[in-house]
Amino acid sequence: MKNFSVPLFVLFSAMIFSLRAFVVSPAEGAPLPDALGEWRTEPPVSVRFETASHDLGVWENRTYIRAAPPASIGVDWMEGAGPGTLRVPEGEISRDDAPLGFVSVYKTLDVAGKSAILERGEVTGQVMAVAFGKNRTLTFETKSVSEEELLTFAARLVVELEKNIR
Repeated sequence: MKNFSVPLFVLFSAMIFSLRAFVVSPAEGAPLPDALGEWRTEPPVSVRFETASHDLGVWENRTYIRAAPPASIGVDWMEGAGPGTLRVPEGEISRDDAPLGFVSVYKTLDVAGKSAILERGEVTGQVMAVAFGKNRTLTFETKSVSEEELLTFAARLVVELEKNIR
């Protein structure tokens, strides 16, 4: 798949709101840590994806905040059959969505051994989705750090998550 004309946040929003969801306690949520080095978080928002007959997974959202220099990164963990498996195109891809869209640039890359797609735009900031294996996706959104800082943060979080999930 080489056509990236639909922004990632639109795809994930449609996926999240297409299922009946219930807020669950943080203890039932995904494994996002409370802190990562100098980055701290507020309590997570966890949503269980359920239908009348199936438990389809969980979505956890946390915002990581750094005091100095001030910055924030929104992180989402989606796990289960509802969100499904992120499929990242193979090979190195770097394109923009002009003339339609918000003139964002999309590229595939590697984050600590995981395939990822990064969207960078003047309006949207940076959004990155990391394929974390079967039925697991990790996403990042920020307007306050550079691409290099985002990739460093993401790699640290991927390594931390790999220690704590089966």
